[in-house]
Parts: sequence; structure tokens; C-alpha cells
Amino acid sequence: MERATFQIGDRVYAPWRRERLFPARVTFVSNGTAYFSYDDGETDRMSSRRLQPSNKVFLIESVSRKPTERHWSEGRLLGEFLRMIGGRPLYSFIRTKLELGHFLKLARLSSGSHIHLSMHGLKNKLVLQLEEVDIEELITLAGDLSGKIVFSSSCLTGNEAFGKAFIRGTAAEAFISPRREIRWADAALVSQLFYKKLLCDGVSPYVAYRFVRRWYPRHADLRFFKK
Repeated sequence: MERATFQIGDRVYAPWRRERLFPARVTFVSNGTAYFSYDDGETDRMSSRRLQPSNKVFLIESVSRKPTERHWSEGRLLGEFLRMIGGRPLYSFIRTKLELGHFLKLARLSSGSHIHLSMHGLKNKLVLQLEEVDIEELITLAGDLSGKIVFSSSCLTGNEAFGKAFIRGTAAEAFISPRREIRWADAALVSQLFYKKLLCDGVSPYVAYRFVRRWYPRHADLRFFKK
């Protein structure tokens, strides 16, 4: 897989004195070393390999009706929320497997580590506007997602068979998805809570997931799968 690179201005997570990761912004990059400033004003430098991209989120959505200003969707609403908290949402509305594969490839080669899938789901497949994608096809389209965190709001895809197969087939760092059916409003709520904890509070994806599970155990019923 092509190595992700950082640019000046990219938001990242950077370790502080061997403790947990804190939000920071890249100020300069040279010969594999990144110079950056933490949000509290402190500055530091270290190998780019030690940094984790933070604020780029690839939003890939496919629902029965393309969202408009009058007809909102979870993906569009999440995109606006991410902009409000300083994130960089890269939103794409798709209809077919071909389009899904194209945008998954862009996400795979990006320095961003977060991919959000907003579409209908069944126990063993995603349901796009015009086509269905089973787990084997999804793995083929996604390719090597090493280092990526994938959050899916698709109903029923948080079951053991789907989640473990996705992690095993793509090598993604984590896959988060609801085990049961989830209403549109609940999907919108839990996804915003998850990214708020992740991007604003600087916690790990697992801690953000546990926060959502704690406050919305029944409505979300999220499951977390990791390598």
C-alpha cells in the first residue's frame, strides 16, 4: 500500500512524553520528520510514522434519495457537524459498486485514517442506491486498509461474521458498526458523538466507542472489531 504523507496544516494525533495522544497540527515536514504544534501551544518534532492523522473523514453515502437542502441524511448532517468542530469531511454520494470502489481507493491512499460508510445494510451486505455489495465484494473493493478506522452506520453489519471478515480481509485497524437495526436519527446522533470524542477530546477510537456504548447502549448497539 502507498504510504500516507502529511502536509502543512494537517491535523494529527501526536504522543506527548509517552502518554496518550493529543491533537496537534503539522507545521513543517522534512525528510520523514514532522514538526507540529499541540493545541495548547507546545511544539515538538518526531518521525511522521509516529503521528496519526486525525481530522480527515471520508464520508461515503448511498441512500434511496440523494440528500438536498430540504431532505437531509445522516452523512450530510455528519459532514456539517465535522466542519463545525474543525474536521475535514470529504463527502461523496454514490449509487453503484464502481463508485464505492473508486472512493474507497481515494480513502485508502489518503493520509486520513477515518472512513465513514452511511448506507443501508443487511447481515451480510451493504445496500447501495442501485446495487448490493456482499462482504466478499466489499473486501475486494476496499483493498488494504491498514491503519484505517472504519465506522459504518449500516444496520445489522455489526454482527460477528461481517465484522471479523471485514477486519481479516482488509487489515483495517478497527471496524465499528451497529449489530441491530438503527433508526436514522440514532445513527446521526451516535456518529456525531463518536467523532466529537475522537477529534475534540483526542481519545482513541475504542474510548470514543465505549463512550457511545455507555450512553446509548440500546439505541446504537454498536460493536467494535479490531485486528
